[in-house]
Amino acid sequence: MDGQNRHGGPVPHVSLPCRSLWAAPHRPAEPREFLARLSGEVRRLGDLGAQLVEFHAEACVLDDRYARPDLWRQVAEILDREGLGATVHLPYAWTDLAALDRQVWEGSVRSVETALAATAPLAPRVAAVHPANHATQAVVQFAPPPARAALLEALAGRLVAALRRLAGGPGGGALALENLEGVPLAVFVRVLEEADVGACVDVGHAISNGDDPLQVLAAVGRRLAGLHLHDAVPPDGAAGAGVGRAHLPLGRGRLDLEALVEALAERGFAGPVVLEVEEDEDGSAERLARVLGRRFGGATPAGAS
Repeated sequence: MDGQNRHGGPVPHVSLPCRSLWAAPHRPAEPREFLARLSGEVRRLGDLGAQLVEFHAEACVLDDRYARPDLWRQVAEILDREGLGATVHLPYAWTDLAALDRQVWEGSVRSVETALAATAPLAPRVAAVHPANHATQAVVQFAPPPARAALLEALAGRLVAALRRLAGGPGGGALALENLEGVPLAVFVRVLEEADVGACVDVGHAISNGDDPLQVLAAVGRRLAGLHLHDAVPPDGAAGAGVGRAHLPLGRGRLDLEALVEALAERGFAGPVVLEVEEDEDGSAERLARVLGRRFGGATPAGAS
């Protein structure tokens, strides 16, 4: 099919995460073993409804062998043979693009630059990046309310500088900033505008932060480049980190998936929808496929095989 639904609009692409990249949390697989397993995994993800595969470029920080474009060229060749494309999640656990410590900031920007350049052979539809790591996120959330606004202002300035530099480098055209718990929507939108980058709206982070995902979509407007999808529950009291409240399987939280898909259809969104659940991934992928099928009539996304 030509990528149009029964109402004549485009169809979003589904991206499912690559698990064979990892031997354990924060420990990448041996590259040879990863490449040997990848074709089979890509075929399985395609059977689950994926048109794209999500690769976490944290591997580029944790293992120098993944920081080289030649390995990712081999990955791109495998994807091409199987007829799927790619999305990328840039490093965030050990880097901090909003760090107020100048040396930490500079090292973080260089690490993300390396990951962007290394994964550029994938030609990712989107390369999502967090505004800060968990440590800075916690500092913001536990700051006394009178001091929080000034702290956010300082962090936003560092983040804008980092994003401008990354966007101008190799692979920077795919860069998209992700919303995160503890970052007010107004600050998120202002950073997008000042850095002039796309937005990767994380639906679960929005819910976990006490925001309405549909309002976040409206706020980012034309800058919407991608979507991270998982269920979540709102915070009790003040918004904070979404540990235990986000990255839930679809149907386990407060997300109205049908309303979200309808909103994407109304805006003609054909970008990637990346599934980010921590359990029952196959069940969530099947649930997403059913909802997309009902709304779009089984159309094949443009550019998919």
